[in-house]
Amino acid sequence: MRIKELWNKMMGEGHERTVKAKKNILLSMIYKALGILIGFAYFPISLNYLGEEKFAIFLIMVSMVDWFAEFDIGIGNGLRNRLGESLADDNDEEAKGFISTAYFALGSIFSGVALIAIGLSFIIPWADWLEVDPTLDRQIMILAVMMFGAFAINFIGAMIHQIFYALQQTGIVNLFGLIVKASFLLLIVILMYTTEESLILYGAAKTFTFAFIPLGIAVYYFYFSENLKKFKPSLKYVKRHYFDKMFSLGFQFFVIKISMVIIHQTNNILIAKYVSPKEVVTYEAAYKFLSIFLLVFVIFTNQLWSASVEAYRKGDLEWMRNTIKNVMKIWLGTVFITFLMVLISPLFYKLWLGDKEIPMMITIVVAISVSITNWVNLFNLTVNGTGKIRLQMYAWIFASIINIPLSIFFATTMELGTVGIVMGTIVSMFPLAILSPIQVRKILSENIKGIWNK
Repeated sequence: MRIKELWNKMMGEGHERTVKAKKNILLSMIYKALGILIGFAYFPISLNYLGEEKFAIFLIMVSMVDWFAEFDIGIGNGLRNRLGESLADDNDEEAKGFISTAYFALGSIFSGVALIAIGLSFIIPWADWLEVDPTLDRQIMILAVMMFGAFAINFIGAMIHQIFYALQQTGIVNLFGLIVKASFLLLIVILMYTTEESLILYGAAKTFTFAFIPLGIAVYYFYFSENLKKFKPSLKYVKRHYFDKMFSLGFQFFVIKISMVIIHQTNNILIAKYVSPKEVVTYEAAYKFLSIFLLVFVIFTNQLWSASVEAYRKGDLEWMRNTIKNVMKIWLGTVFITFLMVLISPLFYKLWLGDKEIPMMITIVVAISVSITNWVNLFNLTVNGTGKIRLQMYAWIFASIINIPLSIFFATTMELGTVGIVMGTIVSMFPLAILSPIQVRKILSENIKGIWNK
């Protein structure tokens, strides 16, 4: 009984916003942990089913789809902030207007982007570009068509995530992600026992779970859920002024997201081009192992970003100060645990991947990269919540400009290979790691003006 009382006290103490955050962060961590276990399971299964070269091709295609998923001109994050403000003001009509306009705008944008990407997939010499076996060219082309078509469907279906983020219910979003991952694992296990090695069938399993499960979830909530029925998108509520409000803030988020894609999602392409396609698998293995804490921080930022929108809207800076202090303590804990993970990594890789060797230096630089990214993210959750992201945008643009040249320089001129690619990411993040905490301190001390206040 005492344990239950202690648990209720721990979870129930604090501001209503804090209680909601605790519950959703806990649920998110449970779902993420299960998702991580699924990820660790499907990696060796996929490697055994496809072989190193084909699995590397698939990972590169996933990176490319991730690029295209950022071309929402910032409407997704603009919706998240503006919707959060409407909900804080109890303005349901405005909230429905933002949701309807966002769906209409993104449906139009991504239909066009997907058609262009699919068209280009038929003419790109994939095998030459990726420097792989020429006989794989047609398979890669079919995979690309499936992936780009699925990404458009996914983006429309997954837009409901932004609504749950604005409602500060990140636990539900992570449950959706777990369902998608579990479904994908189930399908590839079936493939492994019922078919021969096939890049196309593997891609079909990915596209089915990636596209149609989120779409089905969105249809269910808008048509059958009592809580979200009132927000069901309607053409009657599509208005230019809603778009303008989302776009004015959202475009800055869009520039930031594109810069982040250049920094974080180009590594696989650069490794394939300047080192070796097979080295992509080596890098991804180290990244999957060490990115556990990146996922943990995604949980915190997703929940606390929207909570910060509400807190800043209501002038509750004390809550924001306490939150950032607590998240900093968590970051320090993750750095220590990451250090321990680096030490045990050779044993873990042996148990996980068998004879597949992952050089220690790759593990070390990936650990540093993850820690710096988390440092930046812990401050940006406050900056994003206030909407004062102009300086952050400039810093991300600068980082994205220097990232690829630095990565190529370290990989080729300095002959550091994959380690050099990751070092380029680390160095390019330094300006953000310095500027972000300074801006947060100014915001929370209410001593903010000039570029820091835009």
